[in-house]
Amino acid sequence: MNFLIAALVCLVPLSRALPQQRIVNSCQGGQEYWCQNEATATECGVLEFCELQFPARLIKNNAVEEVQSADPIKIELYYESFCGGCQNFILKQLYPTFQKLYSKGVFEIALYPYGNAQEKQDGQKWEFDCQHGEKECQMNLVETCALHLLSHPQQFMPYIECVEHVPTIQRAQYCAEKLHVEWGPIAACYNGSEGNFLEHQMAMKTDALVPKHKYVPWIVVDGQHTEEMQTEAQIDLMAFLCKQYKGVKPEECQDVQKEKKDQRCFKEINV
Repeated sequence: MNFLIAALVCLVPLSRALPQQRIVNSCQGGQEYWCQNEATATECGVLEFCELQFPARLIKNNAVEEVQSADPIKIELYYESFCGGCQNFILKQLYPTFQKLYSKGVFEIALYPYGNAQEKQDGQKWEFDCQHGEKECQMNLVETCALHLLSHPQQFMPYIECVEHVPTIQRAQYCAEKLHVEWGPIAACYNGSEGNFLEHQMAMKTDALVPKHKYVPWIVVDGQHTEEMQTEAQIDLMAFLCKQYKGVKPEECQDVQKEKKDQRCFKEINV
């Protein structure tokens, strides 16, 4: 009898201490922890159990994890500096969308200012013949040099947007001063062999397009171009990207409404 009483007395402190103990191993948290997703089920060695008991939850949570890790959409814009449709797209679609969605990881951007130009080699240099004349060639070169020297979209997008309001050398210099960009290296680039070489790179990139571009602006999405994508992007790039993005949609995408208008007339045909 005394032994039994002593045993019961010894158990009392233990039973009182249990609620205060921490669960060191998270798998002791039960099936609510085990079956959160495939990773936790595997960790706790109960994957088969969770697949049988909570198949919908496992599929849903795994899908959310995959969606959150979606790659950004890559937008490539092939354009020329004096093209009205290109200016319209950059100023009214691309840059406003860039301001809202780029930092959210929805898309990446690459610009190629060459468009419907032609080139030929003259010794060690390349000569360019542009759709809107010599001044367009000059501004294509300026923007190509700016893209090269500024390199990151957060740097070059505000500059290109500023220049494309009125693409002139004077405007390019003004934009550099306004945005605290060094004008000297840009000027040296477009006046020298570096700019000539870089514009040749733009020409080769444009000429290598599949399918061949027929007009500008020419928009390539994740390496693909279709008339449907082109039209949707020109009408409302924000809505297009929000629809195409496979990741979790940022708040900016929630109130997007597609405008019912067709901007296909804003194209410079390659002749």
